[in-house]
Amino acid sequence: MRLDPRRKASWVGILFAPMLAFTSLHAAEDASGPPLPPPRPDRTPAPMEPQANQGASTAPTQTDAESEESAKAARECADRLTKLGVRFETRPAVQENACSIKGPVLVSSLPDDVAVSPASLMTCSAAESLAKWTREVLLAEADRHFQTKPTKILIGTSYQCRNQRSGAKLSEHAFGNGLDIMGFEFAKRSALTIGTHADGSPEAAFQAAVRAGACPIFTTVLGPGSDAAHGDHLHVDMRERKGDYRICQ
Repeated sequence: MRLDPRRKASWVGILFAPMLAFTSLHAAEDASGPPLPPPRPDRTPAPMEPQANQGASTAPTQTDAESEESAKAARECADRLTKLGVRFETRPAVQENACSIKGPVLVSSLPDDVAVSPASLMTCSAAESLAKWTREVLLAEADRHFQTKPTKILIGTSYQCRNQRSGAKLSEHAFGNGLDIMGFEFAKRSALTIGTHADGSPEAAFQAAVRAGACPIFTTVLGPGSDAAHGDHLHVDMRERKGDYRICQ
């Protein structure tokens, strides 16, 4: 008996379908490989390093009240500088490694148009002390010893992120709180540099007078004779110490 060709194809499909299914299942198992065991419970994945822009900063921050108090103090100090006749620019806070200045000012001129050369970055309180010293001491002593007006204070270092020369701790320069004064220029005489001057000379008397006059205003005053490192300049700063202890050498 001859089968209809269409019925013959159906019988072939029925006979070979189980074989094809078995072959496909076996191939799939070979491709996937043996099943892996579950991870050991004592081996948890290592934590990922947090990204720089993720999470809150752990650095201490000021409260709103402290920020407002700081801003108020900065405004009041700036007002006092203006009344003293200081020319200055307010600058953004400085943060450089461990060095910092809160509310810095760039001072270019002091009372009676005494220039600061170069213009120097410092705290507002250091600028206020420098202005008082200029007005109360420098102007008067220049007139008394030289009969002329100082026109310029020569600055060696103001803000600088560095340690003290001993390396024991950060310098006051690292906080914009210290100044190295190298000398002065005047309206009617030659410039004077800080250093050793002949005993009994007007230069020696002037240098001694402005140095002594700095001691009630600044908390640290160091100059020639104090140590070898200060033989060519007058260092002044506003370091805070217990009991308002001061150094004047």
